[in-house]
Amino acid sequence: MNAKSLTSDAQMAGSARWLTAAMLALMGLGVAMVASASATPDLLKTGDDLVLLPGHLTKLVVALAAFLVAAQVRPTWLYRLAPVLWTLALGGLLAVLVIGVSVKGARRWIDLGPMTFQPSEFARVAVVVAIGAWAARTGDGMSGLRRGLGVPLLLAGVPACLTLVEPDFGSTVVMLFMAVLVLWVGGARSKHLLIGFCGASLAALVYGFGRFEHIGKRFAAFGHPEPGSQVWQSLVALGRGGATGVGLGEGAGYVPEAHNDFILSVVGEELGLLGTLAVVALFALFLFHGMRLLMGLRSRFALVVGTGLMLQVPVQAALNIAVVTGSAPPKGLTLPFVSAGGSSLLVFAASTGLFLGLAKWRDEDPLEGAVPIASTVEPRPG
Repeated sequence: MNAKSLTSDAQMAGSARWLTAAMLALMGLGVAMVASASATPDLLKTGDDLVLLPGHLTKLVVALAAFLVAAQVRPTWLYRLAPVLWTLALGGLLAVLVIGVSVKGARRWIDLGPMTFQPSEFARVAVVVAIGAWAARTGDGMSGLRRGLGVPLLLAGVPACLTLVEPDFGSTVVMLFMAVLVLWVGGARSKHLLIGFCGASLAALVYGFGRFEHIGKRFAAFGHPEPGSQVWQSLVALGRGGATGVGLGEGAGYVPEAHNDFILSVVGEELGLLGTLAVVALFALFLFHGMRLLMGLRSRFALVVGTGLMLQVPVQAALNIAVVTGSAPPKGLTLPFVSAGGSSLLVFAASTGLFLGLAKWRDEDPLEGAVPIASTVEPRPG
């Protein structure tokens, strides 16, 4: 790998700062939008507006602390933790099916007292790290069917199946997509991945349509949302906002529980198209500098895991924006860093910290030992 012009230490540090700035800007916007969404008539009547913003701020502080801690995790430590993280994720997904809190027919959260935790958010990261560790150990063997697809299919497939049973179709789709993406970066053959992804997706669709009635209804309503539905109300809110919006805090609260998956509709109504484009620009900034950091990573483990940790943010953002604008069926996915939700904030912040840790110690290969950055200028071959 020879990308000296793009991967000097100074440029890596600069991209890390810009990526962090994009994350913090999105978090700041999220605070403003959650505060505004708290003032809807429904929440004012129930009194939930009194706890929504303070609760969000508390979760944000925890997420920032997790970000700072995760940024100190060296690649070798993360590599060694891979089986532990995957096992914990599996345990969390099993636990939520037994003791999880049921909301609107879905059992996705574990009540931890001060907050609830969604294991599927953590499981997505654990799957990425586990596949990265496997790809690093396997090396060129990833081109084979058994080692390149068979074992990784178990690493991703078991958590994905448990997530689907909750049911959480959106998280299942994202988990499988990210697994395919990191496997491709890790060296698996495209034809193997195509067969595996199509087979897994078809099985998930058949199971989802047959087991859960609401999934079929969401797909049936795609393209022509019913009046009064969240998507319909979201489009009304976006249209009302026009180019410049009705003003911060002046939204009419068209979308129920907009502080979660449909927070972008609040942005569009109150800040208009310009505000919505600003959100897209911040995610584009995150992606641009994330790609620059990826180009500077020098070990297979760091590259594979870094790809999954970084790209999950713009991938989920794109899916959320598509849902809010009626361009995709509803999937129950948050807008990273912006939506209210402790699990989402915590996991995305910690993942970003882990990614920056991989970039900080980019010369450290878990399978070869640590090479101090100060001792080398030229990237190592390969």
